[in-house]
Amino acid sequence: MKKIIAGLAFFVIALSGLAESVIPPLPLEAVCDGSCGTISGRVQSLSMYRDYADNGLGNGANSTLGLVIGYLSPEFAGFDFGLTYNYAGEWFDNNHSELMVNDDINVLNEAWVRYSLQAIGLTNTTLTAGRKINNGEVFRADDFRQKARSIEAVQIETEDIPNWRLAIGHAIRMSSWIQAGDRADFNDFGDVFGADDDTDGITWGEIVYSGFQGSEIAVFDALAYDVAYLIGTRAKWSVTTNMALVGYYRHETDVGDAASFSADAFGLSLQQEVCGMTLEPGYFAVHGGDLRFQETTTGINHPLGSSMMIYSTQFAGGSDTLYLKATGSVGETKLYALYNYTWHNKLAYDGQEINFVVKQPICDKISVALKIGAGHRSVDGGKNTTATDARLFVTYNF
Repeated sequence: MKKIIAGLAFFVIALSGLAESVIPPLPLEAVCDGSCGTISGRVQSLSMYRDYADNGLGNGANSTLGLVIGYLSPEFAGFDFGLTYNYAGEWFDNNHSELMVNDDINVLNEAWVRYSLQAIGLTNTTLTAGRKINNGEVFRADDFRQKARSIEAVQIETEDIPNWRLAIGHAIRMSSWIQAGDRADFNDFGDVFGADDDTDGITWGEIVYSGFQGSEIAVFDALAYDVAYLIGTRAKWSVTTNMALVGYYRHETDVGDAASFSADAFGLSLQQEVCGMTLEPGYFAVHGGDLRFQETTTGINHPLGSSMMIYSTQFAGGSDTLYLKATGSVGETKLYALYNYTWHNKLAYDGQEINFVVKQPICDKISVALKIGAGHRSVDGGKNTTATDARLFVTYNF
């Protein structure tokens, strides 16, 4: 029955135009006037194919139909609130569709209350409690597929000091952007990090200064109780109007009952605008243990960008990665490409991966995007492996 309903919904959407989004955040657009708040949403078809035969996992394909619908209230007495429901169901599958890890999402992804401190003269300071998408230095939204990462937290954020953004908060649970098992549900951070026991959550803080023209510096830290402590910095310096240097460093270490470990991540890249495109060659390294705070857990705000399969295992301890990223547009067509090569001191292979994304708007609310990726591992004394990944997004925003 679910597949029939999803198929009918897909047919209706096809008649009305179909749909958008690969990387950008969900836009809000009023459906009723400001007196009753605003309703917005997204309907998205995502079809995927993966071939992991060389790794002994075979190949598979599936298609999912996803719905995101949200409500944002008007402000009253300094308060407002928001709700976002996220659903995705599989309506086609073939062979090992579990490789897609992208179906069966059914979660209230956001349910928050926010208070503005305007009453005491702080017009850009808010206190927020509940489930909310956070896109900062420690947590990233990463709306790569059918949902964005969300945290259940209390947070205070201010931009009342010119050129500064400060945030501090405590999160108790998190819902991931990917669905494998129950990762799209709100889970204790012990489950998020794969720890043996539940934890008391994550307390974090971040400061971002953007007072230099075209430049920015961020400092952040996070304490994941009985898992890890993180401290780091990210800096961007504009050398010219068309060129910038980006530096990155973070240190992670064990805390509480966690097993002993230590990890350091380094990054340095050059961003250069050429003929409307931004080219970025860069270096990223992880020395010591594996990163706890990274793309498959809380997210990582690093210019390395997002790889479709993480096939080169660039977040593993003892890894060094060279990469080249290109972003830009030709007319209304958006383009994204990322190549990275990773060599390992601990794992028995070196890896590389290449990704291409093309996104084409069809009309004001509808777009189509195609993502294609391929990865290769050169295994020491063994059989080399290759994997491929292809995705088609059709998205309608309302």
